[in-house]
Amino acid sequence: MYRDILVHIDTASACKERLSVALKIAKAQNAHLTGLFLLPHAEIPRFMEVQITEEIIAQQREAMAETAKEARTAFENACKGEGVTSSWCQTSCGTTEIADTTAMYARHHDLTIMGQYDPDSSDPCSASEMPDKVILTSGAPVLVVPYVGKFDTIGDRVMVAWKPYREAVRAVNDSMPFLENAKSALVLCADPNKGARDTIPVSGVDIGERLGRHGIKVRKETMNASGISVGDLLLSRAADESIDLIVCGAYGRPRLRELMLGGVTHHLLRHMTVPVLMSH
Repeated sequence: MYRDILVHIDTASACKERLSVALKIAKAQNAHLTGLFLLPHAEIPRFMEVQITEEIIAQQREAMAETAKEARTAFENACKGEGVTSSWCQTSCGTTEIADTTAMYARHHDLTIMGQYDPDSSDPCSASEMPDKVILTSGAPVLVVPYVGKFDTIGDRVMVAWKPYREAVRAVNDSMPFLENAKSALVLCADPNKGARDTIPVSGVDIGERLGRHGIKVRKETMNASGISVGDLLLSRAADESIDLIVCGAYGRPRLRELMLGGVTHHLLRHMTVPVLMSH
């Protein structure tokens, strides 16, 4: 079970649905929910300091403090309304330290819930490396909620993007609290035997049987992504099966290479239609 959950709170319009998802999970898991609010500050070069008065800086800090106060009130009221125990944490950080700061907090929680990167968001925490870097560096599972959509259920119908790789195994282990409570679980292996790691025979080992021993209702599928990317295949099957949570290992190859050449993690983070739990 997840007992200690962290949710990133910001001023983006999508945050309301992200908090709704976090509250659903916290109630189902009987977990404590912590709201994390970051107050990023610009790192001003010394040659520009003389052009920015102390009054302007003070006004900016005052505005940020007021925004944080409003966000805290909304968070605490939402938690109280759902009967979820909660705490609030806000901290200042440089604009270049947003992801690193979030990852530090994620390392001290069972599950971290974040929003998908929205390139059109004006929120100061909407950085292009969020949530990618948090997934890659926190060492803990991260649930990413799309910035578009409403998610009435979370974890009733789970799809596991499976290959016998370290990152996929980690994701399955980290998602057990969801899988053990799921009404159904689809284990989908796309493009089997495409990589050298898939060809290693392991006698008597089966991911479906393993999950079945946990009391999970599992169905397995093997498909080839013919004419489309693996990421598109996963999203297509998720739509066909009315999946409300995808579980996926993140960054099986170096992040820079995946960003340059394309990859499943990068594709899902940019085009997700349902929440995705990722582990690295």
